[in-house]
Parts: sequence; C-alpha cells; structure tokens
Amino acid sequence: MLGLLLSGLLSVGNAQDPANGWLGYALGVNPDGGDDPITFIEATWVNLKEPTNKNCFYSPWFGIETSDNLNLVQPVNPWTGNQWEIYNEYFQWKPTHNENSRSHVVYPGDVIYGSVTFDQTKQEYNMYHADMTSGHEWSVNTTIPVQQEGTKYKSYTMTYFVFEKVCSRCNEYPPDNAVTFTNITVEWGGTKKSPKWTTAYVDNVCDNRAKVVDEETIEITWNSQSQDHPGDKYKHGSPGHLTPPSKTTSETIIHE
Repeated sequence: MLGLLLSGLLSVGNAQDPANGWLGYALGVNPDGGDDPITFIEATWVNLKEPTNKNCFYSPWFGIETSDNLNLVQPVNPWTGNQWEIYNEYFQWKPTHNENSRSHVVYPGDVIYGSVTFDQTKQEYNMYHADMTSGHEWSVNTTIPVQQEGTKYKSYTMTYFVFEKVCSRCNEYPPDNAVTFTNITVEWGGTKKSPKWTTAYVDNVCDNRAKVVDEETIEITWNSQSQDHPGDKYKHGSPGHLTPPSKTTSETIIHE
C-alpha cells in the first residue's frame, strides 16, 4: 500500500507553475492544440552520481499539469542530502498542499522509469514509478483523482521535464552535469503524438538548461564546477513544491 503525507501549507512565491526554484525545464504541449487530456506518458532515465558536496535537496523529474498550471502529477527522483530516492508526488496551488507516496532508495547508474496513465471512466490518473535495475527492482503506484472546478473536471493538457531546487553552491549538484530523459511517449486523447517542445528556466543557476534532443529525448545540463554561489543570489529559501519523502501509509491521494 502507498504511503502518503499531507505536507500542509507551503511558503510559495509564484501562484502557479512554472514556479520559483525551477531551473532548466522543457514544456511539451499537444502539437494540434485543443484541450484533450494527456492519457498516457512515460519516460526512462539513468540515476545520477552522488554530488561532491552533499548538503542540498533537489530533483530531476517529469510530470503532467492541468491547463491552468495549478495541479501537477510528478514522479520525482530527488537527492535528499545523503541518498537518491524515487517516489510519486502530487501538488496543487489552490488550496495549496503537497502529498507524496512512500519512497525508496536508488543508486547511481540505476535505470529509472516513470509513467502516468489516465482512466477516463473513473476520472483518475495512475502514477507508476520504478527502479528497473536487476537486483534493485522496486515500484510504487499512486492513484490521483482528477480535480473539479464546479461540476467540470480539469484537464491535464501539458507535460514538464524539470530540474528543481536552488543550491548554495554548484558543487552540490551531481558531477554528471547532465540527465537525459529517453523513450518519452506522450498520448493525448488516446493518440500518440510528437509533443511541441519549448525550453526555458526560472532561476538561472549553474548554467542549468534544458535541451530538446529529439521528440522522444530531453536533456538537462548544468555545470557543477562553476564557482557561482546561487544561494547568495536567490533568497527565496526553498521555493516550488518538491518536498522530502514521507514515511506514512495509505493508498489514494484525497483532494479538497
């Protein structure tokens, strides 16, 4: 069974995504436009090395977001300050709360997989996150009801691939200096399509940038050897919505 935690009200800057604390990111939208929901998405990547300076909390992740940029479903892969972990996370801005599944330790070089699948009949998403490495196999599933505005269900129309959290020093980021999301598949309304990708950043930290390699591959790079001190420049603490793993148990995320 899944472990979930209501983390309470967060101190946030922006009232929607993209949020403070996001570094390089790629946004994928339906190339045909419209408001069809994402019905399936998946991606694979390799878990990063341990950083030289281990004091920071951050994560590469991908997720799907509602058309108003207020609700986010995301399989995350954070460095927690002493180890790498994977878990599922749900965040909403109104009312503001964040909830995590149970987590699991993963290791440098492990192959990580994530997917999100829409059940239109039940109006819910199933988020699946797994370590696919032989000898390290582990997975977690999280069921997330689609939120409503009045009597209308929201529509998760876009996907983000993100590196999140500002560290005090660049050597707190992994020495790989790149994470590559591969085998990205996105379906809108049950049809596989090539996303229309754009890239940007919110906080300009350690040259962290996203790059579209091809329609199925997103690379995010940074410079862990940079002498910049981003913690001196960005004073908004620990913004955004990525939160440390929780240890309680339950099954379905409940929304207000």
